[in-house]
Amino acid sequence: MTNVLPFVGVLFGHGWVRALAGAGALMALSMLAGVDVVLRVPPLYCLTMPLGAVLFSYMLLRSMVFTLKQGGIIWRGTFYPLEALKRGAV
Repeated sequence: MTNVLPFVGVLFGHGWVRALAGAGALMALSMLAGVDVVLRVPPLYCLTMPLGAVLFSYMLLRSMVFTLKQGGIIWRGTFYPLEALKRGAV
């Protein structure tokens, strides 16, 4: 959420919320642009971070919903129930 909420605050916030969210978003993008320079990739790649954060959040949420709905996970064709995973029995 720390990668998504500043951009939401910039778009939908008012007053101080928008200002603080803008500062947070600018700091995140600046740090990522610096990393891009060190890695020798175009600094404009930092602008894809909000989209990547939203997609990653969606993947986590979808995985959680399916795991809870099925009562466990399927890994390489084997079903592991949540109870066994919580006990560390697998």
